[in-house]
Amino acid sequence: MTLIGDRYQLGNSIGTGGMSDVYVATDTLLGREVAVKMLKIDMARDENFRERFRKEAQNSARLNHPNIVAVYDTGETVVEGISIPYIVMEHIKGRDLRAIVREDGPLRPEEAAALMFPVTLALQASHDSGIIHRDVKPANIMVTSTGEVKVMDFGIARALDDSTAAMTQTSAVIGTAQYLSPEQARGKTADNRSDIYALGCVMYEAVTGTPPFEGETPFAVAYQHVQEDPEPPSARIPDLTESEAVNVDAVILTAMAKHPADRYQTALEMADDLERLERGSVTQAARNHLSETDLAEAPAPVPEESRYEQHRKETQKGKNNTGLKILAILMASVMLLGGGAFAFNKVRQDREEETVDEMVFVPKVVGKPREEAVKELEKLGLQVTVNEAPHPEVPRGQVLSTNPTEGSQLQKGTNITVTVSSGREITDVPDITDLSPQDAAAELEKAGLKLDDDIKREHSDSVPEGVIISQQPAAGSQLSKGSKVSVIVSEGREKIQVPSLAGMNAGQAESLLASLGLKSTTVQVDSLKPADEVLAVAGEGSEVDRGTTIELRVSNGMLMKMPKLVRQTREQAEATLRSQGWTGTLRNGHPVDTPDLNDHGLIAGHRPPEGTEIRKDSDITIDIWKNPIREGVDSILPRP
Repeated sequence: MTLIGDRYQLGNSIGTGGMSDVYVATDTLLGREVAVKMLKIDMARDENFRERFRKEAQNSARLNHPNIVAVYDTGETVVEGISIPYIVMEHIKGRDLRAIVREDGPLRPEEAAALMFPVTLALQASHDSGIIHRDVKPANIMVTSTGEVKVMDFGIARALDDSTAAMTQTSAVIGTAQYLSPEQARGKTADNRSDIYALGCVMYEAVTGTPPFEGETPFAVAYQHVQEDPEPPSARIPDLTESEAVNVDAVILTAMAKHPADRYQTALEMADDLERLERGSVTQAARNHLSETDLAEAPAPVPEESRYEQHRKETQKGKNNTGLKILAILMASVMLLGGGAFAFNKVRQDREEETVDEMVFVPKVVGKPREEAVKELEKLGLQVTVNEAPHPEVPRGQVLSTNPTEGSQLQKGTNITVTVSSGREITDVPDITDLSPQDAAAELEKAGLKLDDDIKREHSDSVPEGVIISQQPAAGSQLSKGSKVSVIVSEGREKIQVPSLAGMNAGQAESLLASLGLKSTTVQVDSLKPADEVLAVAGEGSEVDRGTTIELRVSNGMLMKMPKLVRQTREQAEATLRSQGWTGTLRNGHPVDTPDLNDHGLIAGHRPPEGTEIRKDSDITIDIWKNPIREGVDSILPRP
């Protein structure tokens, strides 16, 4: 799997477009799922496309609204030697409007109005930031699995003061042809009302199942946007009452007016009418057209009919005069409600004044303490719902956002959601013992934690070198994301230098080795040295692991040097030998003749000879001098 920006682990592709590919990814630093949009490699070779992609990143980063897909990060990564720009954004799980209409069928007008309302809020936020979208279409309107509406893909958005916003004769048509405003199709400068036109086209498709204009080529469709009026959407929607038809036609065809001055001038204006359409009230667009004639006096058509009523009448020539019929029915409805046009206008005026009195603007409470923000909003007459969300930087209890956002106009009693920071997100500490520091850092990153750079090291008899012995906090503990975990890493077994122990008593040598963390074993060696004296140490001076067994060569005291026994009697010789610890047997050897009477009976020689090293338990052979005369005398003399 590819890691870009040393942080984002790319997963499967979840979408592709003309300029870019989108992948699901994991933010290994924060442990959350994101979407990463990357410019296609063949596009990245062209600086114009690279600059357009950078524009998208800049524009998107400027926008912060609950109905706009959030952008978290931007950067570039090298692929096949080419620097590829990318955008990291909120991963939306749900369906786009195009899929909803294709899979579930067209929406009822009130359903479409409810869905389009947050889109207008998102566009208003964009326009307030000086950015027009320029590619509003069903595929760029997402409905999440929780029912939230998100506008996405500001890939061809431009700043309102950007001179490149107008298309030249040599430039390609930017935007999707089926939702392209007439001024964009002509190559004129686009403004916020161009987005309103596109949204009218989107709503047309949402309620009818088909776009307002279709053709074999994009330019054929663009031509229709400039030159032709669409069929009123109500003609393609079954089971509408006449008042419902007027309402939905008025909203959509006002948004789709050929001239920008005839459209809703702001997204909020359209939002107001969408609210009315959703609840079944008469929309402002319908009122504006009806106000062109005095309903109390005019059963005939108005002198200057609106562009969409005129087209509706022309496309239904085979039927009764639909424009008159609509006006007559709506007039009758108004008469029933209030007794005539005067009563209708009076009621309408009173209601509007009452509504204005009950409207409040959402103040700026982002960054304020929770209690202060709630108190301020409730003082305005709003119903406040508080949600908590973790944040790596914003302190606990501080307001992160509101929905609707700051500056929105709400009726008193409306619910507003305040999202408050719960501080850093809590996560479980994974077990990283028995891992290398590198593997541990990767494992901690998955949990949103970091490895403390101050790594302590200790020797261990059981844990291999380079492996973590222990961690703090322990596995299973809970920490705020972004916190550090400290570890102790094994340096392996401690190295001990084998000391010189020669001449020491074996018991003392064993004790000394044990104090150094070494074990010992003894080997008895024949030696002239006293018993239990250390003669040598295996590996003396070398370095060994703690716990290594050291061999001690210890004297058994069994050697002695053969003393001089010549001219001693047998008894004297044996006494001499015994005095030196000898325990062997003194054996008789060969008699040796001697002329000296005094030598008779004394030791003439012995084996081993004098000075030889012998074991104390070995036998010794002695040769005795023999004088014949002395031997004869001794034989006749009585023994004492």
